[in-house]
Amino acid sequence: MTPALSPALQAQLLHERVRLAIAQTQKVRLPHTLVDLALTWLAWQSGAQTAALIYLPLMTVSHLGRSALLARLQAGGRHDDATLMRVGMGLLAYLGLLKALLTLAVFAQPASGWHELWTMVLVGNAAGAIATAGGHQRTYLAWAVPFSSGLVLGWLQRGGLEGPLMALLVVALIAVLSGFVREQGEAQQQRLLLADSLREARDRAERASESRTRFFAAASHDLRQPLTALGYGVASVEAMAGLRDDEPLRRVAANLRRSLDDSQRLLDSLLEVSQLDAGAVQARPQPVPLAALLSQLVDALRPLAEHRGLQLRVDGLDPGLTALADPQLLRRVLQNLIGNALKFTPAGGQVTVLLQHAGASAHVSVIDNGPGIAGELQERVFEEFFQVGNAARDRSQGLGLGLAIVRRLVALMQLELRLDSEPGRGCCFELRLPLLAAAATEPPAPVPTPAPMASGSGLRLLVVDDEAAVREALAMLLQSLGWQVREAEGATQALTQLGDGWSPDALVIDFRLHGGASGLALLQRLRDAGCQAPAWLVTGETSPERIQQALQQLPQGLTLRFKPVDGLALAAEIRAAVSRTP
Repeated sequence: MTPALSPALQAQLLHERVRLAIAQTQKVRLPHTLVDLALTWLAWQSGAQTAALIYLPLMTVSHLGRSALLARLQAGGRHDDATLMRVGMGLLAYLGLLKALLTLAVFAQPASGWHELWTMVLVGNAAGAIATAGGHQRTYLAWAVPFSSGLVLGWLQRGGLEGPLMALLVVALIAVLSGFVREQGEAQQQRLLLADSLREARDRAERASESRTRFFAAASHDLRQPLTALGYGVASVEAMAGLRDDEPLRRVAANLRRSLDDSQRLLDSLLEVSQLDAGAVQARPQPVPLAALLSQLVDALRPLAEHRGLQLRVDGLDPGLTALADPQLLRRVLQNLIGNALKFTPAGGQVTVLLQHAGASAHVSVIDNGPGIAGELQERVFEEFFQVGNAARDRSQGLGLGLAIVRRLVALMQLELRLDSEPGRGCCFELRLPLLAAAATEPPAPVPTPAPMASGSGLRLLVVDDEAAVREALAMLLQSLGWQVREAEGATQALTQLGDGWSPDALVIDFRLHGGASGLALLQRLRDAGCQAPAWLVTGETSPERIQQALQQLPQGLTLRFKPVDGLALAAEIRAAVSRTP
């Protein structure tokens, strides 16, 4: 038994049936005309010429009027679906009555073989009319009952054994066809219920995904604030250890830095996913010598492989193969793939990076002889936070974001990534890239290295951040290096700092301040107050929507840094930028 529909689904089903019935009415005008021509000819041949002459023009006008009326009522939008359904049923009953009257006129003629032929045409018409009912049994019966009544009465008036038998067969046929229409209607209801269930499941999944995204964004943002302060503090310890040449303090700073880097890597993976989802990362394709890139990656990762007791090989390095891709994003993809292979291959195993080319494309394969991935899990390994064989969530194996990032980066660069794996036979990730002709290649531009940080620079810096721990930690770091630093938690304090004629050489401003205030708006107020110092905006935002919003608001030439920020690297960047300013 079909479950009862809710009022909303009942209204949706009725609307669909009305729409289908009106659409079918427009489509079957030609078949109806052909059937009416056939019936008119049969009526003429059977001897009911007068009825035939009346029937054809009347039925033609009725069909055209029915189509036009229903289309007009539907287009006007002034009538609900229930009214349209009632009007449609009334028109069908009228058409069925016209056929019944012509049938009685035909059977009023002397018995002949034309009656059997007439019955065959009408039975075919009854079967074909199922499509116009739209799965609504009452609509079908509104036409079939008057139509079949004429046929039943016609056969009954012939008498004998043949007449009642044919009448019974007609009744049975209409009952069967009516039952078929009812089953169609029930199937429509089932499909509607299934579609509604799937829609609800999809909505629940989307709400859960959005809730998870909001949770991680909020958690990541809140964690980045104390980590930023901690990072500045660690940088201060490192700076003091260097200035004092204090080896125990240097070891403490190194341990703190390792722990901080581990935490930052985890948060950076979350941020990278958010940035990719927000469209904040743009691919900038350029010629990339694949052999040089793979050699650099393998050389950089070989110590890790040796530490894990693995062999890391690279084969097929053809210096003539140059691909078109974003070099930084491509490096990130290959680094993730090779790093994953090293992470999940047991000691004594081997990871091979193989470069091949076929036609106009290059194939970079990362092959390991690790445990492999079952076929039903090969799509899931690209999902966020999914890991094979890490039910205990061992942090040393990461968060399960590496391949999720890889898939996004590959899609961003419009490349192709394939996975071939079987349990117990390892994995092969194959990345396909377009090749450039030799004449089109150019050596990539060298990557600039940041200028080293000098102590005692005497630069003046204004730090604006609503987190006291963050701005105090950055101030302490830079003051230990000889900078003059003033702090502010918002616009009022920032403008006050400029009131005594003090002019900063650089500004570091949080993008989102207390009360929903914008760091960009504050920067503009500082500009209006006469401060034209170069500015660095920092933020702990990680949600894709907020990242996208921030990047859209960012003026040209202004860069957004994501927390936690490396204090020494930021100081070096400011120092280099200020030294270039005339």
